[in-house]
Amino acid sequence: MMLGGVGYQVGLDEAHRKQAQARQAAIDAASAPDIVGQLHALKALLDDGVLTPEEFGMAKRKVLQ
Repeated sequence: MMLGGVGYQVGLDEAHRKQAQARQAAIDAASAPDIVGQLHALKALLDDGVLTPEEFGMAKRKVLQ
């Protein structure tokens, strides 16, 4: 009887761990920067003459890292 109880608890612990991992993955995905949006904004600044090509290149490398 005790073995069944331990197995049940291990299953619950595993389910809780998977739920916590899924929750953290969702939080990470939601807080990840919008790389494409940042690159479009940088390109617009380059096209408007606000950034030089060199500044654009440095900013683009920083976004992609």
